Amino acid sequence: MDERFPKWLRVCVNKLDFLGIPNLAPLLCAIAVLAFAAKSMGGAPIERFLFDPYLVLQGEWWRLFGFPVSDGLNNPIYLVFYVLYLYFVINALESQWGAGPLTVFLILGYVSALAGSFLTMQPISIWFYILENVSLAFGTLFPELELYIYFILPVKAKWLAFLAGGLILFKFIFAGLIGKLFIALTLLPYLTFFSPMLVSAVKTKYRISKNRKKFDPDSWR
Repeated sequence: MDERFPKWLRVCVNKLDFLGIPNLAPLLCAIAVLAFAAKSMGGAPIERFLFDPYLVLQGEWWRLFGFPVSDGLNNPIYLVFYVLYLYFVINALESQWGAGPLTVFLILGYVSALAGSFLTMQPISIWFYILENVSLAFGTLFPELELYIYFILPVKAKWLAFLAGGLILFKFIFAGLIGKLFIALTLLPYLTFFSPMLVSAVKTKYRISKNRKKFDPDSWR
C-alpha cells in the first residue's frame, strides 16, 4: 500500500501482514468451481452453507464459512463469467497491494457482512457483499482500466464503480435506520480503506476548480 492510504491504516495492515494468503484469486476461483460442481453433479446441499444468523444461533455453526459463490450461481455460463471476473479483480488488487493487505481487506469484508446479517437477523450471501467492496476498490484503484462485459461491451472500471456506488446510495437514502446501518456495515472495508483517498480527491478537485475560476473569468461558460 502506498502513500495514498493514511499512515495509520498502513501501520495496522502491516501488523496483520502475517495473515496474508498469496495467490488468493486462483484459490477462490477453484473453490467456487468445486462448490458449483458439488451442487450440480454431486447433489451436495450447498444451500445448507449459506449464512443464516438464526440457524447459526441454533447450532449450525458451519454456516459461518460461506463458499465464494452467489446464491443464484446455477448456470455454467454465468459461472464462467463469475470466475473470470473474480480472478481478474482479485489478482489486480493483489498485484497492487500485496497478499497481506488484500487478505485483511477480504477478512474485514467477511466479518462486516456477518455483523450486518446479525444486525438484521436475515440470511445473506456473504460473498455478494465482499465482491461489492472488491468491485468498488477495483474501480477506485484502476479507474481507466477497460473491462469487456461478456467479451463484447467495453466499459471502464470507474463507470462500473459509479453505477454500483449510485445503486448503493439510492438504497441508503430510502432505507430505514436498520437498513442504513446494514449498508454502512457491509461497506466498512471500502469506507475504511478509501474514505481518506476519496475526501482528498474531492478537496483537490474543488481547489483546482476554485483556482481556475479565480484566474480564468470565462471558465464558467
